[in-house]
Amino acid sequence: MTRDLPRIAFILALPIASSCSRDVLPPSKALDSRDTVQPLVEAPSDVRFDGTLPIASIFPTFGRFALSGIQSQRGARMAVEDLNRRGGMRGRRLKLLEYRTGSYFLDARFAAEDAVSRSGALAMVGSNASSLSKAMAEVAEADRLVQVSNVSTAQDLTWDPVTGASHRFVFRVCNSDVVLGRLLAEFVKERLRATRVAVMYEVGRTYSAKLAKSFIEHFQDSKTSRVTAEFSYLPLEIDFGSQLREVEAFGADALFVPGSFTDATLVAMQARRSGIRATLLGGDAWSSQLLFKRGGPATPAYYVNHCFPLPAFLEAYRARYGEEADGCRAPLAYDAVQAIAAALSALGPLTDDQLRSGLAVTRVRLRDALSRVAFIGKTGSIRFDEHGDVSRGVAISEVVPGVHEYEVRPYEWLGAH
Repeated sequence: MTRDLPRIAFILALPIASSCSRDVLPPSKALDSRDTVQPLVEAPSDVRFDGTLPIASIFPTFGRFALSGIQSQRGARMAVEDLNRRGGMRGRRLKLLEYRTGSYFLDARFAAEDAVSRSGALAMVGSNASSLSKAMAEVAEADRLVQVSNVSTAQDLTWDPVTGASHRFVFRVCNSDVVLGRLLAEFVKERLRATRVAVMYEVGRTYSAKLAKSFIEHFQDSKTSRVTAEFSYLPLEIDFGSQLREVEAFGADALFVPGSFTDATLVAMQARRSGIRATLLGGDAWSSQLLFKRGGPATPAYYVNHCFPLPAFLEAYRARYGEEADGCRAPLAYDAVQAIAAALSALGPLTDDQLRSGLAVTRVRLRDALSRVAFIGKTGSIRFDEHGDVSRGVAISEVVPGVHEYEVRPYEWLGAH
């Protein structure tokens, strides 16, 4: 995950987007004002009915979430290509309607609205960031269109924790912040045997704060002398000296940094220079090839993630795009499409009328079928609970210092697989 880029980056991207064989959608009337931020959406040009099964894929390719979004988009594309290579679904080929957006919630919402109305999509995959996925979820619920996110972890994406009410048309193939924090806490208690954990989270970033809160709630226990100490830092902060002095004074066995891989690298480098030997811990935002590239801890570190990517998938991705895939973003997007395809298969052959005049009814039937799917995907078992969350455990990866660079290794799977 990357830092915020200035909004001007989106404006500069417009001429590039418009030069492609795609449409940059005009703003809706509700947004047609000089005083509002206009959505940046590069939409598929040809959405005419052609007998295929259309699935919208909505991910950012501009702005702070672009790297993750591009990899997610590619994973969804690979799934559709593989499915069509095997003959499609029930006599029809699938068509991926790729929406490339900015990293602002208005961009994602505008794309979702277009997928519902203009594109005639049966379902949509996306997004990678929770803020964007929540904007899409508003449309999914209002217009009864299935949405499957690959790596959005906000607990309230799929259901309301206060009322317990589910967002019926919203699903995800990853675990929430709450589950990630809980299972990481179990790992630290049972495997690392730590009793004093310092937690450093980023102020103003919901992901970081929620993951920290879940970990703390499930780790600390006065009866067993397990304690935590909370420290915070500001966005774009690069000097963590004051926080690390307090971490050292606290006498931490472990230091949990539920932030980005860039934050983790800076904290690790400065902690090592300060002589702090606490075991470093992280969340899924650590999953990047750039983690600890500029320096890191002297001892192994651990982070919780959604999967152990299969070597065969990573090789296929590398062969297709000439680049490495970071973490689980691409394989989870692949599985999100696979889940929709499994639900489509369960519906049986669809007529042209069911895909046109009867589209609204078909979308609801698809939602009901999706809630019952169960299959083994590229990232493991895929089945959904009553809230639309994937029902399985998490992966713990170990980051080991080597002679020239750090090596990320699968360490342990926690929970159901």
